[in-house]
Amino acid sequence: MTDQNTDLSEAIVVHLTNYPGKNEAAFEARYGSTGVREQVRAMLDETISTRIDWAGMSLSEIGDELERVMRERHPELSDAAIRKLGNYYTYQVK
Repeated sequence: MTDQNTDLSEAIVVHLTNYPGKNEAAFEARYGSTGVREQVRAMLDETISTRIDWAGMSLSEIGDELERVMRERHPELSDAAIRKLGNYYTYQVK
């Protein structure tokens, strides 16, 4: 995993640490205006636009499926980042 991929994974985790609450101060303190926010936003946009056929699935199963899809699309992301994206998705669609 490159430093850029590690940084994006960490940035996703930091950004979503208190989700659905905000974690702006910690994110700004760590990343400032490095352009990482735009990368995180792009990943969140991709996550929420992912289509999951959730017929007959529980919310937990939907999250698991989203994580599987995102892990397949972005194997460079850490497990922690993938889990945060799964939690983000299930909160948005519940």
